[in-house]
Amino acid sequence: MKNQYDFIIVGGGTSGIITATKLIEHGASVLILEEGIKSNSLLLSMPAAWIKGLENSPYLKFYESIAQKQLNNRQHFIAQAKTLGGGSKVNGMVYMRGKPSDYNKWEEDTGDNNWNWDTLLKHFVKLENNERIQNEYHGNNGNLNVSDPGYVVEGSNLYIKTMQEMGLPYNDDFNDGDQYGVGTMQYTIGNGKRCDVYSAFLQSKTNNKNLHIKTNSIVTKVIVDNKKAVGVECVSNNQSSQYFAKDIILTAGAYVTPKILMQSGIGEEEQLKQFNIPVIENLKGVGKNLQDHHEVPVISRVKPGYSYYKQDEGWRMIKNGIQYLLFNSGPVRSQGVDSCSFFNPENLQDKTDPKIKLYCVPIMYTDRDTTGIKPDHGITLTSCLMNPKSRGEVRIQSSNPLDLPLIDPNFLSHSDDIDVMLNAVKLARKVIQTKPLSDIVLEETVPGQSINSDEDLINYSKKMIKTNWHPVGTCKMGKDNDEMAVLNTKLEVKGIKNLRVFDVSMMPSIVGANTNAPAMAIADKATDLLLQSKS
Repeated sequence: MKNQYDFIIVGGGTSGIITATKLIEHGASVLILEEGIKSNSLLLSMPAAWIKGLENSPYLKFYESIAQKQLNNRQHFIAQAKTLGGGSKVNGMVYMRGKPSDYNKWEEDTGDNNWNWDTLLKHFVKLENNERIQNEYHGNNGNLNVSDPGYVVEGSNLYIKTMQEMGLPYNDDFNDGDQYGVGTMQYTIGNGKRCDVYSAFLQSKTNNKNLHIKTNSIVTKVIVDNKKAVGVECVSNNQSSQYFAKDIILTAGAYVTPKILMQSGIGEEEQLKQFNIPVIENLKGVGKNLQDHHEVPVISRVKPGYSYYKQDEGWRMIKNGIQYLLFNSGPVRSQGVDSCSFFNPENLQDKTDPKIKLYCVPIMYTDRDTTGIKPDHGITLTSCLMNPKSRGEVRIQSSNPLDLPLIDPNFLSHSDDIDVMLNAVKLARKVIQTKPLSDIVLEETVPGQSINSDEDLINYSKKMIKTNWHPVGTCKMGKDNDEMAVLNTKLEVKGIKNLRVFDVSMMPSIVGANTNAPAMAIADKATDLLLQSKS
């Protein structure tokens, strides 16, 4: 049959690429359908230039959240990767796994020991080629290059020393299961260039006769026949097509994967009937359980020479570019955020429960909420809540599959999240008042000295809070008797044969880390389970 494959993978991002690579290695024919195009951007491959590479980028898709009542009706602008390689092609390149308790909770929630820290650690290790670390927690034979920052600005070093002065230990490896402490992060960078999943895993296999990739292809629905997924409908260049396969795997991300399911008649019955979509399977949890890391900044102006301010302008940019091209060194080797710390802001001595990741961004990190601030030499300490209790939702807005989904992040809707963030902002302010960092700080620009009461700081947080670009959980896996679970622990869609979800939508609860590395490990594990079921 024409357009017939063993597997169709919907979404050519991090999870989709890992899945496709393993399947074609096992001799299966695979079709990847990706909404975006292949990126050939040199700027995106250069660590320090990735932000410039995303300006007016064709490799991003933008959403606007619904009005957030708990945030005084603010709406968030949200971006999602739209290119082969997905988030790994456009993200900040941070390689972070999370802590054991994050994954062990999955096992507790599902009763399945395939989903715990020890099991997934094997997949992290197998995929990794670590430049510096060789031990039981890291791999040196995988395709994914992981390295230390190639350049660290002095402001970041002072931040590290200050956090040590405040009682945090230095941590030279945030990925060995112990996140507590302060240090520099590792990145998916090799030889001074971004290492995205497409380049690392699949690019060398593009001549494989079993691999088929179609870009500029928007999947509008899964074709289901008698409770069995048999294909997909797709729009490309305003032309509609159908493709068929023995198995369909969704890896379109936490916003789009549930949208495709709902447009296919798989989701909450009440919502589907609202738009006259025939109900194939009533799964209440589709689109629910949305979780995302969210952050609030404290911005300070500092003395010249301690930040990255104007390193990308004029003569400095030319000098730094030449240094990078000729010697593979200098500021261009930094992706712009060199260091961070993990801690509990309520108790810095609590080593077991790091609730906050405090990034040190050696610039005045401004956006549309801080447009009144004049750019200058600066440092931004941004508090990122690692395990938020707030839950949001993704919904469809019509029966038209080309309409964008409605996204409700619901940040700070849980009182515990407000308390943790309040304490985190207070601590960030204390950091810039502590030596040696305080020696270079000229003033706290945001929130500013006029904001001091808890009420004012909470209102400030509501005004400034933004996504850390790590949405997960909208098709969570769970036990058979969990009516909100969309997937079983083999990541099969409940009630529908031959339909699976291998992206971070599957997370019952968010991990305390940037989600690109977990997405790889999840897809690698899920594909193993799939192949085992076929053997």
